[in-house]
Amino acid sequence: MRLTGPSRLSFSRSAARSAKRMSVVVRSSYPERIRRRPIEAAVRSVLRLEGAEAAEVSVLLTDDDTVRDLNRSYRGLDHPTDVLSFAQRDPASHGPAAPHALAPEVLGDIVISVDTARRQAAERNVGLDTELVHLAAHGALHLLGYDDATDEGAAEMEDRAAMAVHGPAGAQ
Repeated sequence: MRLTGPSRLSFSRSAARSAKRMSVVVRSSYPERIRRRPIEAAVRSVLRLEGAEAAEVSVLLTDDDTVRDLNRSYRGLDHPTDVLSFAQRDPASHGPAAPHALAPEVLGDIVISVDTARRQAAERNVGLDTELVHLAAHGALHLLGYDDATDEGAAEMEDRAAMAVHGPAGAQ
């Protein structure tokens, strides 16, 4: 059967709500226990702020060796980095998924090096949880098409990540 648009579909409000439900899965291969809830909350906050409630994202917390291997394989850079984002959507489609989508849009995967995050947290004088939340928000923005290759892009990403994690400036 061929459907020409969302007007041909009829389903209950609860079905409509579940169709827009986001899925954020945080897994860890890191040898130490890492709190996953704040990371999941940060990604969900970015998705909500950006209007991408019908999205699916996975996050992997791992070590420098794993991230180095991925960075070398996919970016040609033979060193670890803090966060990698592997987007599944067309880079030209900036913003939320189509509102009539029946299933969550698979945005992609975020891979965070806990080793690098720990070093950066010490350099910035913040806790590991704070740094991991920041990296998760940053990675989610990359999945949505944001780019930090320019100073302007980096500043925009920093602002959006801070808004998602901390709310408007000055809010308590």
